[in-house]
Amino acid sequence: MAILDCRDTQISLWQEGTALHSPGFVVLEGSEYHFGQVALEQSRLRPRDSNSRFWWQLSTQPLKPTLGAARHTADLVHSHLRHIHATAGAPAALVLAVPDSMPKEQLSLLLGVAQASDFTVAGLVSRSVLIASNNPDILRAGKAIHLESQLNQTIINELIVENDTIRVVRSTPLPACGLLALQERCVSAIASAFIQQTRYDPRRSAESEQDLYNKLPDILATLRERGEASVDIDGHRSRVTASALAGASERLIKGLEQTKPAADIPIFLDPELHLLPGIEALKGEASTLAANALWDAFTANREHIELSGEDLHLVDQLPLTALSGAAPEFRAEARPEVPNRESTPGTPTAQAMPATDEATHVLIGTRAMPLRGEQVPLAGGFTLKNVNGHWTLHGDGALINGMPSTPQQPLALGDTLSLGTAGHGRLIEVQD
Repeated sequence: MAILDCRDTQISLWQEGTALHSPGFVVLEGSEYHFGQVALEQSRLRPRDSNSRFWWQLSTQPLKPTLGAARHTADLVHSHLRHIHATAGAPAALVLAVPDSMPKEQLSLLLGVAQASDFTVAGLVSRSVLIASNNPDILRAGKAIHLESQLNQTIINELIVENDTIRVVRSTPLPACGLLALQERCVSAIASAFIQQTRYDPRRSAESEQDLYNKLPDILATLRERGEASVDIDGHRSRVTASALAGASERLIKGLEQTKPAADIPIFLDPELHLLPGIEALKGEASTLAANALWDAFTANREHIELSGEDLHLVDQLPLTALSGAAPEFRAEARPEVPNRESTPGTPTAQAMPATDEATHVLIGTRAMPLRGEQVPLAGGFTLKNVNGHWTLHGDGALINGMPSTPQQPLALGDTLSLGTAGHGRLIEVQD
């Protein structure tokens, strides 16, 4: 069984513990649509041919401005669903995890669009309730907040434990606090640093602005780790600090402080918010959700979620029984998953195992390479090196679990590696 996380910031199709991620962006090239990361990295180069609101504004109203053959945003959502489904290997059935902020009319339309696709809808569940159902902190406190990041808004989902079930009692949108607005504030602060230090404005052209946006995740990761970063755009270099970007989160934090019912309530942050400069000023017990929190919660609650035929309805509350003996599904550092190539018969497969186990091989495509000696050469100029008993990844532009790598970052069993155009890898254990 597979589950589709329908959050436009990072729409993710999970199966067997790995995920295919596809941001809610589309760009039109000729008569062909491109979705996800490819569209995201062209969105500022081709703004008239792009759309990042079609999930948020899902409807059958005529699309204005038009974008190719699509009549309305429902057509774009349908095409995106088909793209994700096919790219992930076309699983026969999907459970849909949906935001609680989605109006009933949109929910009904999404269900109709999904049922017109090439898969069976096997369940429909509140993603906030599902995530919280596997987190013991809500059981201890009796309530929690899930701060849900979307492209065009951030949602404050208030959860409560009542009558041995977990449910959302209120969803409050924070306008102008979506991921796109938060990124824009960060980019504006970085552009100001460039102008002050070099008299160069990286937003002077679409190409340099797109380059800055493409590099932003790396910049924020470096700021989170070191407090400052050196940024190079179009041959111009500027130094930026985390404190200079801290104002990007002020409106979000203020909106949450004005809304949350108690100071000591646990707050679950979606992974993207972890890198937001200034987010550490958030008061309360704030923890970043693990990238696989939704998948783990789904595997613990499948019997309560999977429905079919006439029984299909939105599961908006879940029992506490799934929390019995569960371990926390959050950690201080966000470690997003990246797509993993399918294994072929006869090759070792990556297992979802604790990070305390030892990796014995790195799986690149369908080839498992043993971790031996001082270093293991990979494709594209990337290398694994043994540093003080830990394997580390080296090479320009490498990602670990979807996040920019650092030179001495130790790798653990199950970590995924993105090697640019050389493909993807994963640390695995091969047992005799």
